[in-house]
Amino acid sequence: MLTEQQFPWTEAYGLATGPLRSKGPTAEACKRFYGRLGLLPWNDYDQHWNVKLGEVHGTWKSKHGLPNDPSYGKLAWAKMRATKVPTNREHAGEYAFDRYARKLVQDEAGITSDSDDEALVQHYIREYWLLAIGNNPNYSYSQARPINVDMQPTSKSAKGDCSGTCINALRYAGKKAGVAVNDPAKQNFTGFGNTDWFEDDWPKIGSPFRIGDMAHFHSSRHVIQCIKEGNIDTAQWGSHGWDGSPELVVLRRYSRYPDEFMFVVRPTLLKETT
Repeated sequence: MLTEQQFPWTEAYGLATGPLRSKGPTAEACKRFYGRLGLLPWNDYDQHWNVKLGEVHGTWKSKHGLPNDPSYGKLAWAKMRATKVPTNREHAGEYAFDRYARKLVQDEAGITSDSDDEALVQHYIREYWLLAIGNNPNYSYSQARPINVDMQPTSKSAKGDCSGTCINALRYAGKKAGVAVNDPAKQNFTGFGNTDWFEDDWPKIGSPFRIGDMAHFHSSRHVIQCIKEGNIDTAQWGSHGWDGSPELVVLRRYSRYPDEFMFVVRPTLLKETT
């Protein structure tokens, strides 16, 4: 079952004709839930708890021992968190609430990590960048591969580039937190990989941003890493794009934004355990 942190309770939803909330991210997440189950046509869903969603939801509830009515409440929420895609469907065996649905509801609830372990990794990503930014006079810029994946942010002879420093930050965070993490370049921390091999090959997301998210830019295929959650005006990012950096930037005021901006991706920080 998805934990309450992975898919938090927000509030009750229902039709616009009733007293409950009828528009918001949870409605879109529930449409994705029923779309993955094959009970709603897959679509670019909006955030309205409409009549069709209410009908499908009520029918599903009745099949699972709940009252056949269109409202979303805590009993339905608990059962839906445990529901997986059936064997005859694409994504069989995965949770019916996909990662995007979970992001929608986590954002609505103000949750910024899937677990305590992930929150700890995020803490150490931020720590790495802040130490590196404070040590920037000792940093040189180098695109050489393989990188030293264990480059310490306080080294007197530190070197790296934009994508390599993101790798370093994850490696450092995983070791400090004592948990297995993913190489954002998907090279298993061998020291290879870069911005488009494959640091851009993660799900694209929008604001609000979380620690570990990566913003990509056209110019030199540059990338920066989020080190403080927030929106376009409040989130903080670490950037290492030249001699004299790493540096702290804010997206709205960043010199490469908006002309060179491409998208933001959200790497899966923790390795999945079986």
